[in-house]
Amino acid sequence: MYVLLIVLQVFQLILAFICGPHSCEWGNTVYFYTGIFTLIALFITPFFQKSWSAGKQLGIACVFLFSGIIVWVIGFIAANFRIICRLF
Repeated sequence: MYVLLIVLQVFQLILAFICGPHSCEWGNTVYFYTGIFTLIALFITPFFQKSWSAGKQLGIACVFLFSGIIVWVIGFIAANFRIICRLF
């Protein structure tokens, strides 16, 4: 399970550097929706561990969600995304 989550976060970082140069055309949209999908997957995955208690599942899900947000923002900053592309 942890390998899948690490692969998702590494994929998110790689995608940031692919989408960054194209942030004014399609990059922001692709990176945003992929990030939302990744965050949902990171949050839901611990609930498939039936041997864990509900509190442990929720706690680990929140930790994974927080780490996913950190990776998402780091990728956004490191890949030099542009938010304002054209003023007029």
